[in-house]
Amino acid sequence: MEEKDDGFLDQIDRQILQFLRQDGRMPYTNIAEALNLAESTVRKRVNRLLEEGILKIVGVINPLRVGRFALAIVGINITGANLSQVLAELNKLPEVRYIAVCAGTYDLILEVAVPDTESLFVFLTETLRSIPGVTGSDTSLVMKVCKERYEWEAAANNDQSAVE
Repeated sequence: MEEKDDGFLDQIDRQILQFLRQDGRMPYTNIAEALNLAESTVRKRVNRLLEEGILKIVGVINPLRVGRFALAIVGINITGANLSQVLAELNKLPEVRYIAVCAGTYDLILEVAVPDTESLFVFLTETLRSIPGVTGSDTSLVMKVCKERYEWEAAANNDQSAVE
């Protein structure tokens, strides 16, 4: 096995990841053939990448194609002692697609997808306000998504310039 040159990934790992970036369902036999490896080698490496949390393969659903026509970015402020409780409540909400704990103006940033602006109004004025610990919010309605990426190039030798 090739020695890992950046502490996490060796060249073969990065090549496998490149194929999976193009098609997360690509058969291991296709990857193995392209890289001149045994299928079992590719399978073992992918399993290791999955187990170590380096790789996650998911289907990404376009909310606009499934009736979620109103997208919003919501900045939330909370009382300090309630972070874990607020996160637990937000994680239960199907409208919330993304949650990030932040330093700065907001304690949390959410991405919310709902069927229409009336549903967004209900989410903001009833659902969100009913969560203990939420002290305020600021909402930006997404008018158009201009770039949305879920993959990036794995850096070699801790070279952060390869991270997009």
